[in-house]
Amino acid sequence: MAGTGAVKTGVSPRPLMQWNTGKLSKEEEKTLAMATEELKDMLQYGHLELADKTMDPGYIQHNPNVPQGREGFKQFMSRVPGRTPREIKTEWVNAPVLTLINGPYSFMMWERTAKDPDDPNREYKWNHFDVVRIENNLIKEHWDEARINPAAPAAGR
Repeated sequence: MAGTGAVKTGVSPRPLMQWNTGKLSKEEEKTLAMATEELKDMLQYGHLELADKTMDPGYIQHNPNVPQGREGFKQFMSRVPGRTPREIKTEWVNAPVLTLINGPYSFMMWERTAKDPDDPNREYKWNHFDVVRIENNLIKEHWDEARINPAAPAAGR
């Protein structure tokens, strides 16, 4: 098969990659700090004003329920019930169970429990995740598992 351009099964055509040594680079330390500022300080401790110094004005939001841009993020998150500013502490209110950092990307995952919609006496476990991308020392982009929230039923139906 040499010279035919075919790829051997099980052999990557890409060069070998360097595996993570378990030590974060300076860029990855900054990525972790900025993702923590958004997900812990802004969302868990309610300090949305931090977005003005840490988020790009053109913040890209992949959650279909949250408007685009830094201002859209702040407006949406300020309407979340119970989100009032509290003293920021070093510890998380609800710490992620998994954190992965790769260059400008941060992936954090949390365990959740919810009522079974078919049987309210039972609960099920699921995972929530957030991915944050840093660009030019600002939080530029966010992903999570959210889907479009269903519209509220019309009155009188």
